[in-house]
Amino acid sequence: MDHRFPAWLRATLRKLDFIALPNLGMLVCGLTVLGFVGQNFLGVPLERFVFDPVMFREGEWWRIFSYPAGQGLDNPIWVLLFVLYVYFVMSALETQWGTGPLTIYTLLSYLSAIGASLIADRPLNIWYYVIENISLAFGTLFPHLELYLFFVLPVKAKWLALLAGAVLLLQFAVGDLITKAFLAVLLFPYLLFFGPYLYGEIRAWIRRRRNRGRFGG
Repeated sequence: MDHRFPAWLRATLRKLDFIALPNLGMLVCGLTVLGFVGQNFLGVPLERFVFDPVMFREGEWWRIFSYPAGQGLDNPIWVLLFVLYVYFVMSALETQWGTGPLTIYTLLSYLSAIGASLIADRPLNIWYYVIENISLAFGTLFPHLELYLFFVLPVKAKWLALLAGAVLLLQFAVGDLITKAFLAVLLFPYLLFFGPYLYGEIRAWIRRRRNRGRFGG
């Protein structure tokens, strides 16, 4: 991690480096493929591993280990696209950040999604929101990198991140108190890692606008 992240965060992550899992993207993708095969060909009831706060409180404690099966991806083409995307994004973050920070960020995203599910008291596709946080991090760190949607349409990572952020902000603006708390907890890892950086970028943008107006640029 570089100077864009505060010193206290870098120091904390170095102390937690012992829990780092190398090639985390490969692990998530492998479990996704296993989940797809198990659910669609072997009849494994993976719905029992979707986090449900009601069932969790009633004793189904194993639901805390939500399975990264890419729920809803029944078509092998969509599974392939999902796996390629996840592996590419997580590998890029691991190269940029290092193994430890990516592991901790992913773990925080996971725990935040569970906390949000408990707040809203409704079942939640945990890994959908983990990947959402990871995608926002990727779009922030690699804004100008082009991704090819469906291997055809080039789109810069920042536009995908901005679109996801705009949707979440709209939900936050129009939602009730529970929805606001739900979204705040979900996005806690992203705000923790990128809040200071985004604040600095916004201040720099405001200064540039003021200087442009002052000097007629």
